[in-house]
Amino acid sequence: MEEFRFCPRCARPLEEVRGGPDAGRRACPEGHFVHYGNPAVTVMAWIAEGEDFLLLQRAREPKRLAWDLPGGFVEAGEHPHEAVRREVREETGLDVAPRRLIGIYPGTYGDGGKPTLDLAFLCRVRGGTFALSPESLDARWLPLTRFPAPAFASERAALGDLRDRLG
Repeated sequence: MEEFRFCPRCARPLEEVRGGPDAGRRACPEGHFVHYGNPAVTVMAWIAEGEDFLLLQRAREPKRLAWDLPGGFVEAGEHPHEAVRREVREETGLDVAPRRLIGIYPGTYGDGGKPTLDLAFLCRVRGGTFALSPESLDARWLPLTRFPAPAFASERAALGDLRDRLG
């Protein structure tokens, strides 16, 4: 997690707040800044084709060679539906329509354990031509019963919820 050590306004070292609503956080002793470890928002696409769902094998760290879902970080001002469509298009060439939210899961990403808030969407293909990006080594369409454990804990939680809902 990104850790601030100095106030971005006056450059004084941050100190731990002892009381009040910000107790335990690091803050400027002059009151200019309080560090909140806000999570980054991500999206993941559970793309259904019949009984099968798409998963990708990661080509890069973190979790290189592990299987996961198409997805990524939501840009500032971007609607999560647009983010999931953009990420799927970038990673697979497919145009998808998010059908419903499976759930929202806390997670972490990368070596520093950057906190994330991960939105899982059930999607259907509505067009495009499949083309695997350099972010992935392989792709598979598998039923949920044969799905390997995905790379990230939030993906595993979404898989469990999807299995519960779809039987």
